[in-house]
Amino acid sequence: MSKIYYIAVNAYRNLENAVIGNILYITTDSKDRCNTRLLFDYLFFHLVLLIPKYLIGLYARNTTELLLNTSFLFTLVGCLLLLRKGTPVKTVSVLAAFLTLILPAACSFLNNQDLSPRYSMVWIVSILFCYIATNATATLALGATLCGYLTLVAWVQVNQIPVYSTPGFTHEQSLIFNPIITGLYILFLIRVLGAHYKNIFITEHERTLQKQRQHSSLLSQRLTKQFIILKGLSRSGKSKYMDGNKELLEACLVEIEKQCESAISYLDDDSASEN
Repeated sequence: MSKIYYIAVNAYRNLENAVIGNILYITTDSKDRCNTRLLFDYLFFHLVLLIPKYLIGLYARNTTELLLNTSFLFTLVGCLLLLRKGTPVKTVSVLAAFLTLILPAACSFLNNQDLSPRYSMVWIVSILFCYIATNATATLALGATLCGYLTLVAWVQVNQIPVYSTPGFTHEQSLIFNPIITGLYILFLIRVLGAHYKNIFITEHERTLQKQRQHSSLLSQRLTKQFIILKGLSRSGKSKYMDGNKELLEACLVEIEKQCESAISYLDDDSASEN
């Protein structure tokens, strides 16, 4: 199991580096970096989820499910290729969100307008992803698309309009597969969104540490400058004292006092900013 885990993690890291490595290298904005990783995880783990879906389709001998999952596979790989070629992350995110809603909707419609968790879970995931990765406008458009599809299904079923449908899953098969698919999508949400927010926290922590280092460097430069001035004034004061020039000595002492007060104010401001 440890070897399998190592191989899986290594494959994930290699693919991540191949697809978004260049984007992460040239992107400095922390939000864009987190959204790029979120998009990659969304596409990658949707591809992983196709494995149990294929197994379920083979077990149930559902040709429609297998064909649409194959289409799903090509669209997800296409999104990864677009991302690798440098297509804007937001554009690919909108495309991925709509594809992961429309293709399952088509599969649902052909499987006797099935609205079970096997399809509703992926719709919820796609809308939630769209809201986090893009903007409210795209999310509302995606939600309107889903509402339009549900309205179409209601109209077809209420009026008993004959439409082409494949045999779909039997009632017994739905009872078995729905908990499995639901559990897989719960794990999907935990991994993808959990990792996204973890990346946000890590990025913010790194930014805070960088600001602290910059502030400490600036403080060190200021204090070094003050100490150099103090050293020069002390030498000058000593020279004036030896010459018996009390007026210039007093001026040096006043300036030394000012420089000390300035250095103390720097330290007080630093303590206040940390608190």
